[in-house]
Amino acid sequence: MPKYFFHYRTDDELIEDTAGSELPDLEAAEHNAAALAKAIVERAASTGGDTRVPRSIEITDAAGEELLYLVFWAGPKLGDGSATSEDISSTVH
Repeated sequence: MPKYFFHYRTDDELIEDTAGSELPDLEAAEHNAAALAKAIVERAASTGGDTRVPRSIEITDAAGEELLYLVFWAGPKLGDGSATSEDISSTVH
């Protein structure tokens, strides 16, 4: 099974995944990255961090080749007409 690495990038730093995760394919890696993104935004929200700041997860293979770049943030809650209310579970981009 291929090994994928999930490097987390903010404007200030890059946190490298040195362990990696064995997953069946790139689609599974993308789903894993989306779950990580959601957890990061939820953590930022629970600690008073700015959830609207774009962050990214870079997925690479064992050779270090970049395979996928996932940019995410929390946006306004959908459907309520409010530009300030946030719903992390449905608006991670």
